[in-house]
Amino acid sequence: MYKCRVCVADDCADTAEVLCEGLKLHGYDAVAVHRGEEALELCEREKFDLILLDVCLPGMSGYDVCKCLKENPKTQGICVVFVTVKGAPEDVSLGFQLGAADYITKPYNLPIVMLRVDAALTKKLEQDRLRSQHEFCLDNSYTDYLTGLRNRRYLLERLQEEVEKAHRYNYPVSCVVFDVDEVRPLDDELGPVSMDDLLVEVAMTLRNHSRTYDVLARYDGTLFATILPHSPLNDAMRYAGKIMDEVGSTTFSDPSFPTEARLSVGIVACQNGSAHGADYVLGEAMRGLLQAKSLPATRLIARNLAEG
Repeated sequence: MYKCRVCVADDCADTAEVLCEGLKLHGYDAVAVHRGEEALELCEREKFDLILLDVCLPGMSGYDVCKCLKENPKTQGICVVFVTVKGAPEDVSLGFQLGAADYITKPYNLPIVMLRVDAALTKKLEQDRLRSQHEFCLDNSYTDYLTGLRNRRYLLERLQEEVEKAHRYNYPVSCVVFDVDEVRPLDDELGPVSMDDLLVEVAMTLRNHSRTYDVLARYDGTLFATILPHSPLNDAMRYAGKIMDEVGSTTFSDPSFPTEARLSVGIVACQNGSAHGADYVLGEAMRGLLQAKSLPATRLIARNLAEG
């Protein structure tokens, strides 16, 4: 029978040993390391399902280890749970932004840690099962055929989930809506690239510049939307600006129809306690998008929603 493998990275040998013993009693295979570089090297060399990661490690910090794990295709599937004394709101927010599944502050109750490890691994194994079944390709009811992104139905369901979690756990979530509203051929005789091909290119840009846990969807026609968990308004604006710059500086061709495109963007963020439904949040982002279309200089409207 397969045992889930857990790497415990803590600079205190006694703490690491306690966690390892607790994990083994709960049926996990656990290995302890005490430096950031050592944790990263071990996870690259061997297969692990989860890492319990202290932030204050010698050498590389736990945040740096998490960032490296999530950027490496070989290790990005490892579930990260921080276990650390650094429990300020900005520390917790940073941990989630880097892709952690959970954040536990010291001192902790060992049985509660085991329960949260169980929950994180259960969710990870379910996600792995769905990926192994090519859920993104096969689940027609949630997938946009043209771009391979999620569709409007999936977007609304996930947006509702994320808004509720943001309200419950007091962290920010942002919704960004993009529209391809200016397409210009660089050769009038050849004309522009086909709209379908252009939309596929925009979808690829979104994939290339989004985090693994962001939700990307084609809403309808030339409209795209993204959900950015644990992202306050400023972070969402930087993200949207990056996408706008990338699309605006790209010459699309198929293969001989050079075309330039521009995006307009509406952004809303629910910050610390806002309780709104998905329809309302998305509607406000759409309203911002309509206003942005009248602003040729910026093409972007962004705001925080009032607390509900």
